[in-house]
Amino acid sequence: MGKINIEDLYWEDWDELSKNKDEIDRIFHYLKDFEAREIDELAHILTLYNNPSGTYTVEFANIIADLYRYSKIKFIKALGIVKDESINLVYVFRNLKVFTDEDEELKEILGIEELSQGDKEVAKDFFQMYKNICAS
Repeated sequence: MGKINIEDLYWEDWDELSKNKDEIDRIFHYLKDFEAREIDELAHILTLYNNPSGTYTVEFANIIADLYRYSKIKFIKALGIVKDESINLVYVFRNLKVFTDEDEELKEILGIEELSQGDKEVAKDFFQMYKNICAS
């Protein structure tokens, strides 16, 4: 499959693109190949939920939740690049019920040696934002 510039997808005319189902399928398949994606590409995936066209939000939300489930390390590192997306992603996680026990999830993440202290701060901020949103 040819390389797709994920950063450019944010500005894509999704209404126009949706007329070509094969291309949409190819893009979603590409985005879901988390193993082949670099951290900066994954960061761009996190921004797609809030794309200006406002389309495919359910699909992008599911891809983002799947990324978290696939690799908490990759998710947190990608989130560190696009921290401003945290508020949007908190709602994704709440609506999709990604966490069964957010305290345990955070504890697990904070224990991951591959994450830097900065990454762990990103995780703490994300989970605190999640708690604040869910408490309201």
